[in-house]
Amino acid sequence: MTNAPDPTPPAPAEGRRERRLRRRYAVLTAALCLPLLWAFLAVRNLYPFAASTMMMEGWGLGRPRTYFVLRGETVGGETIDLPPAGLTDALSGRHWSLVAATVDNKSFGIRRPHPSNLSLLEEVGGPGSLPEAARLPELLRAWGGMHNARLPADSPRRLRAVRLDAYRWEGQRFGDYDTHVRAWRQEL
Repeated sequence: MTNAPDPTPPAPAEGRRERRLRRRYAVLTAALCLPLLWAFLAVRNLYPFAASTMMMEGWGLGRPRTYFVLRGETVGGETIDLPPAGLTDALSGRHWSLVAATVDNKSFGIRRPHPSNLSLLEEVGGPGSLPEAARLPELLRAWGGMHNARLPADSPRRLRAVRLDAYRWEGQRFGDYDTHVRAWRQEL
């Protein structure tokens, strides 16, 4: 005894039900896919620009901005750019938010600061006596250490120091965006 397929055709009621299901799924597929297809065809930005502008906040020329550039000084005497996103797995925008918060000492103003931050506050005599960018040397050392850990010990591309430069753009026009404000340097 073998289990051969039954050559009898399906009952007419079963065939109607199957056609009705196929039509229903075709309508559902069209209802989901046609708006997406229309949106894709009507988009004025093409990849990758649409992806990069999708989550950006709107801003005008009137708002001034401070931005940072991370550089390293190699053992060979060269100055190189260090993109933090190349050192860690975090998104680039989160790095610069971290830098700005570190420069502004925002980690000391949270509800439950880290115990080492509390002890530093006690040492200096409170938040008013805290130096600018109190924890920035540690951040720069950590990023420099990450860069150096990826290189052989005798590489001339190893860093001897990490430098963070702050620039200010006053807005109002697309120019004068490279006004150097301050620099921090950390030996490794």
